[in-house]
This record gives sequence, C-alpha cells and structure tokens, in this order.
Amino acid sequence: MRLILVGHGQSTANAAGAFTGGDDVALTRKGQSEAEDTARRLHEAGLVPTRIFCSPLSRCVQSASIIAKGLSLKHLTPAPLPGLRERDYGQLTGMNKADAGQQFGAAQVRIWRRSYAIAPPGGESLRDTAARVLCAYVTDILPAVLSEGPVLVVAHGNSLRALAMTLDGLNARQVEDLEIATGQALVYTLAATSRIVARTTLI
Repeated sequence: MRLILVGHGQSTANAAGAFTGGDDVALTRKGQSEAEDTARRLHEAGLVPTRIFCSPLSRCVQSASIIAKGLSLKHLTPAPLPGLRERDYGQLTGMNKADAGQQFGAAQVRIWRRSYAIAPPGGESLRDTAARVLCAYVTDILPAVLSEGPVLVVAHGNSLRALAMTLDGLNARQVEDLEIATGQALVYTLAATSRIVARTTLI
C-alpha cells in the first residue's frame, strides 16, 4: 500500500520569492514542467494512483491534473480537500521574502517560516496547519490508501511538511530542517496496520 506525496509545481509567487499562503496563484511554465516530470517519474516507478487528493488552491489542482494526464488517468478527477490548503502566513502573505527580512529581521522571519509552534502575525503556525492536515489524512486519505492502493496527494510545502512530520516521526526541532521542494515526490509504503514501513524520494 503506497502513499505518494507531491509538492505542487513552481507558482508565480514562488518565482517572485513571495510568501504565498492562501493566495490563489497559477503555475509558471517551469511549474507545469515539474508536474510533467513528476508524472514521468511515477510512470517509470510503476506507481499509478487509484485516487488523487489535492489542496483546493489552483496551483495544486493544476499540478494534480497535469500528473493525471501524464499518467493517462483521464477517468480520475483530483478530489480537493480543504484541510490540505497551504499554511496561512497572515501579514506576510504576498510579501517578498527579502522585504520581510528587512522589515522584521531575517532571524525573526526564519522563526516564523521554520518553527513548529510560532505563527507569523495573524497567521498559522505549522502546528495549526498540522491539526487540519492530519484530520484530512485520517478521515479521507488513509482509508483510501488502505482500501484502494496507491494514493497521490498533491499539496504545498508546509501542509506536506506537517503530514511528513507525523509519518516520519519527527520532533519539533527536526521538522525545522525538513524541506519539500516544488515537484518533489515522497513515496511511503504502509503495512495493513497503517504503520510506515518504508520511505523513498523519487528523483
């Protein structure tokens, strides 16, 4: 039983170096190519999902659709799960990361970006994000993995970090160093008990 986590392709906000958060932005051409490359890697690995879940934000829906098309899964419509939305960056949303560093200090911005429990002003911490992501995992994603075979989840760097933290058994310090890049694919193998027995990265 396989669970495949994929970061959406590069968005226009990623390319501009901005905090995207809940802003609904499209993929760049590079982002589309990243999704196409992910489909190729999955095909080469023999990983063809029977279900696809994604964040409802356009960059994830678009990435999931490109991957489904690349795997000739025309019958498979990605199902959006609100719990997979990107972390809310509050006052930082839409702000250029370099500008945020100048305004608030680079050290403070790094704490807001990487820490588990500290939220940016008006936004969510990774712990807040994890609360809704794990609810979506337990309610929708895990049952599909255990009953239907390979399941693909296309989401954001932070919502995937929150899920991978639990799947990989990371603590609050370790998750600070976890980075999931655009287009990156993590493949988990689960036992019938839902225990993780293996994890690989598709390159």
